[in-house]
Formats: sequence, C-alpha cells, structure tokens
Amino acid sequence: MPANTPKLLACLKQMKAVYLGDPNVAVRGQGFINILHDYCVDELANIGVPREKIFKEATIYGSHKAKDVDVAVIDNVNGPFIIVGIRSQMSSVSKNILTYYEEIIGDCISLHDRFPMAVICYLYLLPTKPIKPGLEKESIDLDRAEKLFRLITDRGDWRNTKDKYEHFAFLKVDFTKENPRLLDTIPQLRIADFFDKIKETYNERNLFNQF
Repeated sequence: MPANTPKLLACLKQMKAVYLGDPNVAVRGQGFINILHDYCVDELANIGVPREKIFKEATIYGSHKAKDVDVAVIDNVNGPFIIVGIRSQMSSVSKNILTYYEEIIGDCISLHDRFPMAVICYLYLLPTKPIKPGLEKESIDLDRAEKLFRLITDRGDWRNTKDKYEHFAFLKVDFTKENPRLLDTIPQLRIADFFDKIKETYNERNLFNQF
C-alpha cells in the first residue's frame, strides 16, 4: 500500500503552521518534527505492524553508546526489528548538512553493528527555501542533498556494508505555498513506496514472524 500522500500533505500543512507560530520553539521543542513522527507511526501501522510494538523516542543501545531513535518497532523478546530516523532542516542547510550527514552514517553503522538484521531506515525533510523570517534568501541545494542521500540507501543483503540504510526517503517540500507542495525526487528516495519497501525487507528477513 503506497504511502498516504494526502495525509502527508495535511501533516506538512500542520507542520508549517506550528513552525510559523514560533520557529525556535517549534524546532527546539520538537513540536514541528513530532507531527512527522506521528505520520510515520500511522504508516507503519498501515503496513501491518502492530501498534503496541511501535515506539517513539525509544532508547536503543548501539555498538558504542545508547541512541534515542525517533520511531522503532521493538519486540519485547527479540529487540528492534525496524528503526526509522527522522530529521528536518528548515534553515542553515548548507552550513550543517554535512555534519548531520556524517552523524546519521555513524548512527547507521553503530546500529547495524549491534543489530545486523534490523531494517534501519531514514526520512529526511528539506524545504525548497527557508520560511523563517529573515532567512528567505538562503539558497538550498536540493540536488546535492539528493546525491548524498542516494549514496547511503538500498543496503540490500544484511551481510553487506553497514554504512548504508536499508531504505531512505527524501521529502523536498515547498513551504512557500499556502498548502505545502511535495516535490518529486529520484525513485530510490521517494516516500510513495518507502513503507512498502520496509515491509518487504522486514518480511524477507523474518520468515516466521511476518507482517
């Protein structure tokens, strides 16, 4: 079942309203990104994941330290089966994106070291241009971000490299419109089949406990 695009667009409109209410509070207080967390939880439930196994802000122990992951599917006996990291950058993208990029690769390696068969994924949101007052002229290179994200998705066989995510979704959002618009991206990074790919990979690795 493809991702629910109308629901996502409604979430993006809600996120815009929260952000414009107070950009600093929206980001620091997590009110902005939590809307996307809730969307992700609902989409995982829609592909058959029992809601009682879906957790937000779960603490997962990687190979070197504990990590608070955004959304995780956790079995109380077998541990995490699916982990989805979620990040947005609404301004200062050029300044910080490489730092965040290195950080999420490090998280990926750490989690794969400890849970090699877990389906570890990422959802990254960038605006076409900032809507924070005073920063509207900032230029955001979405093509560059797209190329970076393409390098760390489609891990494939769980015995393969640890520095790639199983699946990665890139949300390119035009928040300048009254109703935010979702721009297309390359097939490997589209949100439309992101959750279906998660389910397929999970089921391939868990023949006796499928969703």
